[in-house]
Amino acid sequence: MKHAVWAWLGLAGCVASAQTEPQAQPTAVATPSTRPPDTSPTRPAVPSEPAVPTIEGDAALAGAASAPTPVDSTIVRRKRWHGDAKEAGLHEFVDALASGGTLWAGPLEGNGGRDVVVYIPPDPDDAAEVRILYHFHGTYSEHIEAERPGVKKRVWVGWNRLQQTIDAVDELQRTRPYNVALVYPLSAGKRPEPGHVGWFNKDYDRMWMAPADDPDYRDSFPTLDREVRAMLTDRFGVHPTRLRDKVTAEGHSAGGIALRNVAVHAGDNVEEYIFQDANFQTWADGCYDAVVDKKADALVTIVMTDEGIADPWNGRAPWCEQLQDAAATWPSRRSACAKNPKDKSVRELSCADHETYAQEWIDYETWCRGFQSDMADIAGVYLHRTKVRHADQPRHFSGGLELPDSRFDRG
Repeated sequence: MKHAVWAWLGLAGCVASAQTEPQAQPTAVATPSTRPPDTSPTRPAVPSEPAVPTIEGDAALAGAASAPTPVDSTIVRRKRWHGDAKEAGLHEFVDALASGGTLWAGPLEGNGGRDVVVYIPPDPDDAAEVRILYHFHGTYSEHIEAERPGVKKRVWVGWNRLQQTIDAVDELQRTRPYNVALVYPLSAGKRPEPGHVGWFNKDYDRMWMAPADDPDYRDSFPTLDREVRAMLTDRFGVHPTRLRDKVTAEGHSAGGIALRNVAVHAGDNVEEYIFQDANFQTWADGCYDAVVDKKADALVTIVMTDEGIADPWNGRAPWCEQLQDAAATWPSRRSACAKNPKDKSVRELSCADHETYAQEWIDYETWCRGFQSDMADIAGVYLHRTKVRHADQPRHFSGGLELPDSRFDRG
């Protein structure tokens, strides 16, 4: 059994320092007819059992019969619906949004009744496929408020991250041969597991996309996906034949826990999970374990700032290094702890924790060592090292914007 033991030393403070965010530079908008041809690579499957052989002719006929003839969409342009949004700052954000895209904001049951932003960038191509991108934000970003003098970063960071993501998908749609539908849910903020009592020091939502038998924990990714698809076809004007079945799910910072929960509790139609500096202990590895257990056809992509908050060997909380050290030093301390369970020869580590962490290394060693070889030996995982700061990653990597297509070659 894997347990998070080290990774949270620095996460709660990941937006503590006020830094100036880079602004997206305007670029020329390409008309639909000038978009590059669709050469998107086929997503590799996680290794599974060999398929049962079929007769080639029969398979071709079956495929032709099941695939409907694509019909062009009639996507609504430059429209905003946000009257039902609960988060007050969303109304101000939508009113201030310079992009000419189409946007809806309001509560959806699949997100636990909390607000969700659904957005298609300007100048969509009605004859092109629409790909859904789910983006799960990081700590404090459930609150939307503009940056103003004297306002702390944790207050305005939600506005900043949402704007970064919208700017990224605007560029993504301009430079790809498909349309993008961004789905940006808001978390419940500081929320522990059901039944938790006592002190809770995590400033993020541990139960995001993890349904439970409690009305306050009713998040459901399949429900959210059904609601989004209905909205895209009924309100946005996307034709069902142009709506891609598979989706991309990404999480920035503390949003990574939502990806793990999606993979564990649902995830059947996710083709890629993108962790934007979010591969904290039990999250990316837990997502990967779920993908492998389900034999799912999904790539786990990890974007990691070198020596940044999520670097498990050289970051702020190097949990892989610490687990390895616990495993190496436990044998020499075992006898002392057997005589005195309250032994304090290692001041910062109790006997019980020391033994637990040493055992944890057995579970995590393969995953941790994978980072030392850029995941070259772990099929279905792509590691992208970057110098882009943690705070700026949504603008650069949302939807795989600055990631190489060759990542899908990982089989």
